[in-house]
Amino acid sequence: VRVSRELAGVGRVWRGPRRASAAHAMAVPGQTSLPHAPLDCISKVRFAPVPGSSLLLVGSWDAHVRLYDVTARRLTGLHKVDAAVLDCTFMHDTARFLSVGLNKCLTMCDFQTQQETILGMHEEAIKCVEFHPSTQQVFTGSWDRTLRSWDPRQPRKPCSYVALGTKAFCMDVSAARVVVGGSDRHVHIFDVRNISMPVEKRESSLKHQLRTIQVAPDQKVFATGSVEGRVALEYFDPSENSESRFAFKCHRTKRGNDEVVHPVNAIAFHPVHGTFATGGSDGGVCIWDGAAKKRLWRFESMFTSVSSLAFSADGLHLAIGVSYTFDEGEKVSTPTNELIIRGVSDAEVRPKDV
Repeated sequence: VRVSRELAGVGRVWRGPRRASAAHAMAVPGQTSLPHAPLDCISKVRFAPVPGSSLLLVGSWDAHVRLYDVTARRLTGLHKVDAAVLDCTFMHDTARFLSVGLNKCLTMCDFQTQQETILGMHEEAIKCVEFHPSTQQVFTGSWDRTLRSWDPRQPRKPCSYVALGTKAFCMDVSAARVVVGGSDRHVHIFDVRNISMPVEKRESSLKHQLRTIQVAPDQKVFATGSVEGRVALEYFDPSENSESRFAFKCHRTKRGNDEVVHPVNAIAFHPVHGTFATGGSDGGVCIWDGAAKKRLWRFESMFTSVSSLAFSADGLHLAIGVSYTFDEGEKVSTPTNELIIRGVSDAEVRPKDV
């Protein structure tokens, strides 16, 4: 099965796991690399949603989901599935997790018991999965152009089902909403209590394919990133959005006299301050103050693309998935995959006016 970068953000053929070489990131104060990184492209990094927890969930194209203790710098869990993992998330506890991918299955697993339950299936690959804590629902967005919700207590049968009319490329949830970024460049907004019909279908202010979407901690704003090296901040309230939404260029480099545009692959909001990080195929990670419309700081570029980002629940750590995202097609020698954990100080992520 060939999966193009227009669909996955990773334009390559699935041929099973690819062995990576040893990690070679330079030592940086406050920054460390986790051992036993995935052997193929990192599709997702996600911290446990529990303040103080040091557990990190990682999904990869090598058909494994891994669990790390970032404080101990140790791989504590490993679960194999039968095809590339495109997304994964914790449930309400840290013992169980959900994974989705090219096998078209929504799988619930337990690292300790290795017990696996198929909660549901789609007709095509499942690109996105989110667990909604207050309603205990699981939401999945697929390339079969549907959004579905599931009850983990009643496997196999979706609670709700809606035709999006477009492939789901990215998704996030807030207390009241499910937001889906589609291949049609629209953001589809749903009420978590009833996804049978969207509350709003809004054309993105970005003019090219959406690759990532995240809702801000205040739940008034969401951010999207595109393959054209741009990020947009939009408001859920239509009147406020018409007055205050904006977009900006980022993750662009110079090659001689030419500007090279790189996709924005990941966005992560800081859980305390509401500033946000972006990661791009230029290998850069930037921290932004959306309210002030300013960049706070930028990491030294990685040796290849940043494929995924996540702040810990207390905001003290930033996980960075470093993987070549195949924007330039197959390469004879693929760069090493790496999981970097960066300590984050309050001063680095505090808004400008605080």
